[in-house]
Amino acid sequence: MHRTRGISQRLKCQPADAHSPFSDKVFLPPSFLSALLDSEGGGMQELPSPITVRIAPSNACCGVRGFDAEEGTVRIPAGMLEQIDNDGVGGDNSNSMVTVEYVRLEKGEFARLRSLESEKNKEKGQHEEVGNLRGLLESHMRSNLTVLFLGEIVRFPVGGRREPLSFEVVALEPASAVDIIDVDLTVDIVDSGQSTQIGGSASVSASDKLALDALQPLDIEVASGATHVMPLLIPPQADAVDIVLEYNPGHDASLVASRLLRDVSEIDNDWSDCSAPSHSRKKLRVERTQLPDAACTIYVGVVVAAADSTTAPVFKGKVSAVSAKRAQSSDADVSEPEDVIDGSLLVCANCRTSVPKANYDMHSLFCQRHNTRCEGCGAVLKRNSAEAANHWHCAVCSEPGVVGDEAKHNRLHHTPCVCACGGGSEEASFESALEMAEHRRTDCALRLIECRYCRLGVAQGPHAGSAEARMLGMREHEWSCGSRTITCARCNAYVRIQHVATHMQMHDFQDRQRRANMVHCANKRCDRERAAGNPLGLCAACYGPLYSNAWDPGYQKLLKRLTRMLFAQITQGCGKGGCTNREYCAAGLSESEAAARIVPIVRAYAPLANPAAAGGRPNIDYDSIDLRLCSV
Repeated sequence: MHRTRGISQRLKCQPADAHSPFSDKVFLPPSFLSALLDSEGGGMQELPSPITVRIAPSNACCGVRGFDAEEGTVRIPAGMLEQIDNDGVGGDNSNSMVTVEYVRLEKGEFARLRSLESEKNKEKGQHEEVGNLRGLLESHMRSNLTVLFLGEIVRFPVGGRREPLSFEVVALEPASAVDIIDVDLTVDIVDSGQSTQIGGSASVSASDKLALDALQPLDIEVASGATHVMPLLIPPQADAVDIVLEYNPGHDASLVASRLLRDVSEIDNDWSDCSAPSHSRKKLRVERTQLPDAACTIYVGVVVAAADSTTAPVFKGKVSAVSAKRAQSSDADVSEPEDVIDGSLLVCANCRTSVPKANYDMHSLFCQRHNTRCEGCGAVLKRNSAEAANHWHCAVCSEPGVVGDEAKHNRLHHTPCVCACGGGSEEASFESALEMAEHRRTDCALRLIECRYCRLGVAQGPHAGSAEARMLGMREHEWSCGSRTITCARCNAYVRIQHVATHMQMHDFQDRQRRANMVHCANKRCDRERAAGNPLGLCAACYGPLYSNAWDPGYQKLLKRLTRMLFAQITQGCGKGGCTNREYCAAGLSESEAAARIVPIVRAYAPLANPAAAGGRPNIDYDSIDLRLCSV
């Protein structure tokens, strides 16, 4: 670390509310910029990039985002304020004073980060549920961090997780604080208290995996109130997949699944069957149109409700996944019999059953005495039976069910919920958990998506402010990720990543247009473009062996070189293995026959020897010359 003498100010800490809490870039007052310019020799000198400062008396170093803070203050993101407070400065107090000192840092070469996840989270496999951990960390560091220093706590959010991932910087090279902008930084990620490196590939903590079209269903045991997650590999040839959960009555479980999110729940999922506890068979259908073309893995979860005094503490069930036809439902079609419309049948006014006209009176008396019909849903129940006593309707929405369904129904349908995303600065509220679940899988800023550019599983973010982004259906992350530029390998132009496909289509169109208007080489075995000003009408590659810088105003020497080349090619061959120029390469002709084949070609170039006779410019029809040189 190289300190610049005299560039420091005593400033009051203030939170940067509008800035990302996971960034390390602070806002300084304009006077700090003036002092920095004066230190560089006065006048409008070029500022160093990046500008890095140290916040004393802590060891925290950070970058600078702007110089628009009020005089005497420094605006610091929440994560940096917490880091400063951990060093004993009291950074969470807006009245605390710190010394901001400009420093020049060396470029980083190596960093080791240690996980700060708790033992409980590690037992659940929290790191494995993240997926491409190294890619997510690289994306966060590229967009939010300027500096790494020993003891720094690096936090970054992961889409679908309720808490951000936390890592501590435990080793750096070549200094205790380094600049990580435009460097090739080697990063090791080690587990808490261990030296084992955490890999970048994803795995699920559940040891059992769900297999498609298995001979036997998968038996599972789940503790009360827990969620059991199983990966399911779906091949590209599967049109649709039916996932079925079956269990004994008396328990309550929901079947959910997600394509990217491993921490699935009744709220966070892509597919769900959260039907009432009385339905002991839950089913999901995953269509191929909802999945990528290639083989992919989805994550199936069984969410078990908390046990009460009447249920067992351990849930037991069977899960199966079978292939299905996309346009064909596996449920049996229910159709009315043809004799319903027959005039010999009457419909019972109580149970709505079609009975023969001769038996209608006897059936009506029996039905009125033994059966009762629910006025709310039309269900026919036996009088004074347990089924009738257990029949229930929701007082709010009149949903039918049994008495045991009431608690789950009210929890999912009539309990207001709040989503932390809010779509902005405020939280978003919903009338029910199912409404919030639909929001979480569609419009929520915290929804986990696979970015089309960086191919990482990230939160999609809020709506981008650009009209172009809205037209293309991009959220904030994809818009910012696709706005990064790369250099085109063909024209060396800087192109946005989101415009690369269109840019390459432009090159393809230019190539097709150039080929359509291209004047081809006079050599019938060459597909290159004819070189400008070439007397023989050849391309640069074919004309190269015939070129000479000797004075030759009538091209007589050039025609002699062409004659010798053709004669040697026809009689001796070109010497290249696999040459397919059979008529003009080692054709097995005598010298007189070879000369007879060459004479028409040389005669076609005769106007070159006397350009004055051709009006000063030889008029040669190159397309009519049967010149077949072996390819160069």
